[in-house]
Amino acid sequence: MTTKEKQQKQDALWQLLATLGERRCAPKGTMLIRQGAVERTFFFLEQGLAKAYYESVDGRILIKSFIREGEIIASMQAIMAGQPSLFNLVTLENSQFLAAPGGALMEHFERNPAIHVPLNKLLAHVAMKKERREYEFLCLSAEQRYLDFCQNEPELIERISQADVARYLGITPVALSRIRRRRRDAISYNALGRP
Repeated sequence: MTTKEKQQKQDALWQLLATLGERRCAPKGTMLIRQGAVERTFFFLEQGLAKAYYESVDGRILIKSFIREGEIIASMQAIMAGQPSLFNLVTLENSQFLAAPGGALMEHFERNPAIHVPLNKLLAHVAMKKERREYEFLCLSAEQRYLDFCQNEPELIERISQADVARYLGITPVALSRIRRRRRDAISYNALGRP
């Protein structure tokens, strides 16, 4: 497939989203998906930042992911099975997005093979992101997760609060402060020329 053909298929997907979806603006703090509600909408973030998070029975906030420009999110539990969403989605910045009804979008995907390639790329990106997140939690220490996050997401770390960084890493803000202090101390110690 040529680059031109790939671009045409990508354009076909975005044209479909623009046709079926409604462009919306949401100020910082707007709840797009509520945990426990059946929200059957795909959200395609064009501008801004959002976070998807779980709220535990005891009220703890556990961040699932951050959604940036060009990324897609939906409660597949709600869209595919009509079940309540397991997570919340809230904007962290003033945001602009396309909101497309899940049922109509799924019907178009089934009938229109031209959009399968770009759709599969979007879904593969989501799957890779999820696979990486599972690996980090199962195989890395909290400090390693923090260092990876700083290295792989330097732009994102500037856009979110330290409390949200801690929640994303699965640690308390106090534990994050200790990790950051250890890192600063190690850098200072090494800057003095000590091994």
